[in-house]
Amino acid sequence: MRPSNDQPGKPRKSGRSKRDAEPAHAPPASRAMAQSEQMFRLLVESVTDYSVLMLDPQGHIVTWNPGAEQRKGFTKGDVLGQHFSMFFTPEALVAGRAVQELAGAARDGRFETQDWRLRKDGSRFWAHVILTAIHGPEGELRGFAKVTRDMTAQKELEDAQAQLALDLDHRVRERTIQLEASVAELKAKNDEIESLAAMVSHDLREKEVLLREVYHRVKNNLQVVQSLLKMGARLLRSDDGRQAIETAVQRVYVMAMVHEHLYQMPDLSGLTLATYLRDVVEGAIAANSEQPDQVQVQLESDEIPVPLDFAIPIGLLANELVSNCLKHGLPHGRRGRITISARRIPGAVRLVVHDDGAGLPEGFDAAKCTSMGLKLAASLAHQLGGRLEFTSCSGCRVQADLTRLSSENDGLKPSGPPMQFAPSSLIGASRKKAAAETSLTHEFTDPNHCSH
Repeated sequence: MRPSNDQPGKPRKSGRSKRDAEPAHAPPASRAMAQSEQMFRLLVESVTDYSVLMLDPQGHIVTWNPGAEQRKGFTKGDVLGQHFSMFFTPEALVAGRAVQELAGAARDGRFETQDWRLRKDGSRFWAHVILTAIHGPEGELRGFAKVTRDMTAQKELEDAQAQLALDLDHRVRERTIQLEASVAELKAKNDEIESLAAMVSHDLREKEVLLREVYHRVKNNLQVVQSLLKMGARLLRSDDGRQAIETAVQRVYVMAMVHEHLYQMPDLSGLTLATYLRDVVEGAIAANSEQPDQVQVQLESDEIPVPLDFAIPIGLLANELVSNCLKHGLPHGRRGRITISARRIPGAVRLVVHDDGAGLPEGFDAAKCTSMGLKLAASLAHQLGGRLEFTSCSGCRVQADLTRLSSENDGLKPSGPPMQFAPSSLIGASRKKAAAETSLTHEFTDPNHCSH
């Protein structure tokens, strides 16, 4: 039995042991550790977004924070001392995942996973779990720290995105199959159209060859007609008769020229007015002039397509007007100038033929004129949708606005500058007079002359 420390006359010391009084006189390091542990407990208890708990080395629950209770629904009384596998789904228990997680954390120091876990009400949530092994100073395993975060919302979003991607991929595959079927169908139709186009193209080429042959034969036949008319003219004693036949020969020449142009053109749809007028004017001057250099010619024309139906009428009209200039304005070899213009105007093509010869006789009235050439010219102008207008101004000026030659570009400016040229030679005159071929002089319009 230990002797008493009590001494008479002295107050009795407190019953607190030295150990009980140690906190008041504990060293600073111990107090700091106690405060640190208290702060840690406060930190763990204040965390509500995470479930933070401690496990013993066998996996039994030692601590339970408010976050765990809020997220899983269990109270401390429900879980303390229980094995943490109580949160696992039946399939996870069958697979032995609880044992695998403890073994992995003990072996590697840390185990992390995402899996389904159970709440108290039996509902599932997607948990992000980090299991960390805790070792003592000697390296012995003291237990595990387990931190769990509820990732259900993120999991649902990811699953929804994954499902959306699958649905989109499925729809893309379906649409791709549909498009491939459409492409195959279109390809089949395209092959059919190409085959049909090849057949049509072949038929058109054959038709074009046939048309060219027809134009060539018609031109040859018209040349035969010209030869026959010339042979007949030589048998006539009357000058008037010979002149009438020569005029007919020239008109047949204009018609033959249309077929000659069509035979030579790459496109059989029609003629170009500028080139066609040049040849008509050359033929008319060659047939009616009495000497090669009698006439100076200025020809101005826009690039105007001429439909086949109107090719012969416009050619004959130009031939009659130019021939009229030489017969009546510049007769008997008189030298002069003839200006021919074919320009687009809104709704029509304006044809103007102007010579600087003797001009119209006094009291001239085209309606009362008995000339076969003028009657034919008036009829041709009417056929082309216009009428002849005669003006005596520094010679004779004839104008006709031909509405049936207008194109879809009526009212627009020409696509390019007008072509200006003079006939390269007097073909008919060189034949008629057996003279050498000569070039016509190009001359611009005199500002003192009337507008044409």
